[in-house]
Amino acid sequence: MASISKICLYKPFSLSFSGSVKDQTLLQRCNFPATCILREQVPLKNECRVFARMPERTGTGVSAYLRETGTGENGDYARNDLDISHLISVLKFCGGEGCLEFGRTYHGLIAKTGLDGDEFVNTSLIDMYAKCGDIDSAVMVFNQMPRLDVASCNCLISGYANCGLFEEAFRVFMNYESWGNRPNSYTYSSMLAICGILSAIEEGKQLHAQVVKMQYLSETAVSNALLTMYCKCEAMADAESLFERLPQRNIVSWTAIINGLYQHEGFEKAMRLFCLMRESGIEPNEYTFTIALASCGNMKNIDYCRLLHALVIKKGMALGEFVGTALIDMYSELRETDDAEKQFKEMGNLTSKVSRNALIKGLVQNGKANEALDAFSELVRKDAACDEFTFSPILRACASLPSFMSCQQIHAQVVKANFDKNTHVGSSLIEAYTRCGSVEDAEKVFSRISAPDVVSWNSVIKAYSQNGNPRRDISLFRRMIMKGFRPTGSTFLAVLSACSHSGKTQDGLEIFQSMINEFGVSPEEAHYSCMVDLLGRSGQIEKALDFINNTPIKPTASIWRPLLAACRCHNNLRIAEFAAKHILAIDPNDTEAGLLENAENQRELMKLKQITKEPGCSWIEVNNKIHKFFSRDRTHPESEKIYDKLKQIMMLIKGTAYSTNADSLQVKEDFCLYHSEKLAVCFGLISLAAGKPVRIFKNLRVCTDCHMFMKFASMITDSSCSWGDYW
Repeated sequence: MASISKICLYKPFSLSFSGSVKDQTLLQRCNFPATCILREQVPLKNECRVFARMPERTGTGVSAYLRETGTGENGDYARNDLDISHLISVLKFCGGEGCLEFGRTYHGLIAKTGLDGDEFVNTSLIDMYAKCGDIDSAVMVFNQMPRLDVASCNCLISGYANCGLFEEAFRVFMNYESWGNRPNSYTYSSMLAICGILSAIEEGKQLHAQVVKMQYLSETAVSNALLTMYCKCEAMADAESLFERLPQRNIVSWTAIINGLYQHEGFEKAMRLFCLMRESGIEPNEYTFTIALASCGNMKNIDYCRLLHALVIKKGMALGEFVGTALIDMYSELRETDDAEKQFKEMGNLTSKVSRNALIKGLVQNGKANEALDAFSELVRKDAACDEFTFSPILRACASLPSFMSCQQIHAQVVKANFDKNTHVGSSLIEAYTRCGSVEDAEKVFSRISAPDVVSWNSVIKAYSQNGNPRRDISLFRRMIMKGFRPTGSTFLAVLSACSHSGKTQDGLEIFQSMINEFGVSPEEAHYSCMVDLLGRSGQIEKALDFINNTPIKPTASIWRPLLAACRCHNNLRIAEFAAKHILAIDPNDTEAGLLENAENQRELMKLKQITKEPGCSWIEVNNKIHKFFSRDRTHPESEKIYDKLKQIMMLIKGTAYSTNADSLQVKEDFCLYHSEKLAVCFGLISLAAGKPVRIFKNLRVCTDCHMFMKFASMITDSSCSWGDYW
C-alpha cells in the first residue's frame, strides 16, 4: 500500500464505484436489533420484519403497512408528519438486519418527501447501504450530498472496510480536508483497524503521529485501536511500549496486549499480564479467559492450568461456549484427554459445533484415533451439524489407523453434508485414501474438488508417490505447473521420493536441479536425504557419498542413513562402516549403525543402555476390523489357517517356474519365514473375497525377503504387487 504522505498528494475527486461487492463473506451483519432502541419503536421493527419478508406484497399488505406507519393509501406522506428520528431508527434497523429491499423502499419515501437533503438522513442511508453490502448505492448517496460532514465520511470508510475495499477507504480518508472536515476519534479508530488488517505498519505509525498531534491518545477507543494495530502488525515492542504509556487501561486494552503476546508465542508474558490485570482491579471477561487458557496450555504447566480452571468455575464461565471450548483445547494441548472429555460432557446441551470439533481435534492430535471416531459416530447419531473443521481432523484419524472402511463411511457423510467439493476436506480425503492404499479413490476425490489449491495438488501427487506409480506422479507434477501452480518443497519431496522408489535416477536429478534453479525452492534436510536415497538405490554409492560431502548444510543422521541402507543392499562394507561412524557420532543410540561399526561392543552397549529395537508390526483391515500381527505371532484366532496358507504358498513358489528367480527367498522354516507381513498377507488371502485388494500396512520398512514373497505370491494368485521391484 502506498504511504499516507504519498496518498495525500492526490487531488480531490468525486467518489464513484462501478463494480459490485463480490465477496459477501466480508459483510458484517447483525442478526438482532440493537437493544438501545426505544420500547415504542419495537412494534415498528416487527412490522419491518414481516413486511420485508413477505414473499409477495399485494396492494392490501402495502396499504395496511403504509397506514400503520403514517402513509396515505395513495402512498403520499406529508413531510411535516414524518419524524426524522423515526426514519433514522428504521434505516439503522435495516442496516443491522440486512433488509436491503425494505431500506430501498424507505429511500424512495425519503426522496418523495424531499428529505433527501437532510445530512442526518443521508448519513443513515449511507450507513444502511454499506452494512447491507450495496456499496454502489452508498457511494451514490454520498456523491449527491450537498455538504459532506465527518459522520458521512466515517460511514463510507466503515462501509468500504466492511466490504474489503481498503484502498478506497484510504482514499476517502485522504480527502477529509478537501471536503472541509477534520478526522475525529472514530475516524482514526476505523483507519487503525484497517492498518491492522493489512499489516500496514508504516501507515499505522503515520496515523499514530496524527493521533498524538490531534490529542486523541487519551481517548480509550483510539489508544486500544493503536494497540491492536501494533499487535496485528507483529510490532510487539511498539505495542508493549504503548501499553506502558497508556493513561487509561480498560478490559479491552488488557485483552488486546495479552492476545498480542499469545499470538506471538509470548505465553509466559501473557500470563504475567493476566495476573497484573486482576491485581489492578479489572476482572477478565470470556474473551480474556479464552486467551489465558490457550496461553496456559501452551506453557505445558498442568498446575497453572488447573488453577485457572478453578477461577473460571468460580466466575461461572466454565460451561459457556467460548470458555468451555478453550478448556477442551487446553487439556488437549496438555495431552490430558480424559479431562478434555470430562469438560465436554459437563457442558451438556451447551456444547456447540466449535466445542465438538475441538474435542475431535484434540483426540486425533493425541493419537486417540479410535476415540475420535467414536466421538464422531456419536455426532452422527445425534444428527449434529458437521463442517470442514469436523471432517478434516476425523479424516486424519482414518489416515493414522489407517482404516479404509471408516474412510469410506466418513466420505459418505462428507457427500451428504455437501462438502465433497470443499478444498480442505478434499485434501484430507485424498490423504486418508492414500494412507489406506486406495489411490484410485484419492484421484476421484481430487477430480471433484471445485477449486484445487497447491495443498490438493500436493496430496494427489503424494498419493501416487507412495503407491508405486511414478509415471503418473511425474505427469501430475508437470500438469500442476502447466495449470499455473507453483510447486512447494512438499511437492518436490513427493516427486523425488517417487523417482527414488521407481529407479528413475536421471528424472530425479533433473527435478532436483529445477527445484533450485527454476523455482527457487531451497532444499531442506528431507530433500537431501531423498537424493542420497535416489543415488544409493541405483547403486551409485560413490556419487551418493560425494553428494553428502558437497551439501551446503551439515549432514545429519537422516542424510547418512539412506547411504548406510544402500551399502547394505549393494554389499559395500567399506563405505557402510564410514557412514555408520558418522551416524553414531550424531546419534549414539542408532542400533543398526552400531552393529555395523562394532557388533560385539555395540551389543554390550545396548544391554547397558537397555536399548530395544521397535518390533515389526503389520496389520490388515477385514470386515471393518483391524487385525495386527507380529513376527511368529500365534495369538490370532485364525493362526492355524494362516500358517497352513503360508506353507501352501511357499510350496507353490518352490514348485513353479518362478522359483528359479527366487534364490534369495527364505523357504526354510527360519525367522524370516514368519515375518509379520507374510502372516498378514495370508490372513487377507483366506478372509477376503476373490478379486478384493489385500492392503497390508507396516510400521517399519519391508525387508527384501518379504518383498520377494509378496511379489511371487501375487504371481501365483494372478494378481499384481503395487511396489514393482522398488519399495
